[in-house]
Amino acid sequence: MHKPIRVLVVDDSAYVRLVVTRMLSAEPYLEVVGQAFNGEQALELADKLQPDVITLDVEMPKLNGLEVLRRLLPRNPIPVVMLSSLTRHGAQVTLEALSLGAVDFVAKPGSAGVPDLQAVHAQLISKVRAAAAAKVVPPPPPRRRPAPPSSPAPSPSLITGRTPVVLVAASTGGPGALHSLLAALPDALPAAFAITQHMPPSFTEALAQRLDGLCALSVKEADEGDFLRPGTALVARGGYHMIIGPRGAVHLSKDPPLWGVRPAADPMMISAAHSLRCPLVGVVLTGMGRDGAEGVKAIKQAGGTVIAESEQTAVIYGMPKAAYETGCCSAVLPLHDIADHIAGLVNNIVQLPTGA
Repeated sequence: MHKPIRVLVVDDSAYVRLVVTRMLSAEPYLEVVGQAFNGEQALELADKLQPDVITLDVEMPKLNGLEVLRRLLPRNPIPVVMLSSLTRHGAQVTLEALSLGAVDFVAKPGSAGVPDLQAVHAQLISKVRAAAAAKVVPPPPPRRRPAPPSSPAPSPSLITGRTPVVLVAASTGGPGALHSLLAALPDALPAAFAITQHMPPSFTEALAQRLDGLCALSVKEADEGDFLRPGTALVARGGYHMIIGPRGAVHLSKDPPLWGVRPAADPMMISAAHSLRCPLVGVVLTGMGRDGAEGVKAIKQAGGTVIAESEQTAVIYGMPKAAYETGCCSAVLPLHDIADHIAGLVNNIVQLPTGA
């Protein structure tokens, strides 16, 4: 019989601690070993109890959740699932927590904009179980975009039949992985990027804004009618699948969730493979489940190249494993090698003689 996953619940609200504890304790393979109501107590209990997972609130007296992460993870890399409100401010703070090394987040019971408790219950159990098996990845070193030129740069042109399009799928652990990947790409890379990260509305906007300030690409959340363009990255909007049409036109689809999520990466990848006649590169990063596996098949069938993140660096080796098992991957690489591989592919493509 497997040992239960031992969880420390941290929140300044007695109501939230009670609800989260009851949800977790109802599962036979989960055990709440302690509760903390502020950040200082959380650090003390983490050292004393050595839980397998911590659920952590951000807004707490004495020491907030972000400071807990800064102090905890360098010396005691315990997987952390954040309790987040589904608001614009909640999204920004949660992205900061993920950048500091938190594994994932779940809607906080009782906060504004949060779905019914049954949905929260299911997400909490799933994400705590996944976090117990996750790698805690240190945050990448910060990179700031170079100062803009004195005269504004011209708007990038639309993609052509020779423009490489890089289609990226990510889920649990994805924000940190995307930060590492995009920040490591060389400046002025002549490729267009489309990214699907499993996140709810407002969180994808905050993610795009954060990535935009940390890499040389121009990154924005996708709008209906946007076009893929060289030197830019579009992030699928929370609550919509991002469909790629002819010439790289973007359509936001309210089709039903796929693999339990919307946006999902498969619709983005499959639509791009069917609609575009330019070179395609599919990239599947860390995440639970198998989203992206059908998409990489379509990319491969369209003559594209597929890269999967290796188990060595993936926070959760679910989606990359499913992509690898399709037999469509030309490379399985640790995260720190993927940017250079993409750059090499793109530069080879654009240097090929016309008609090659």
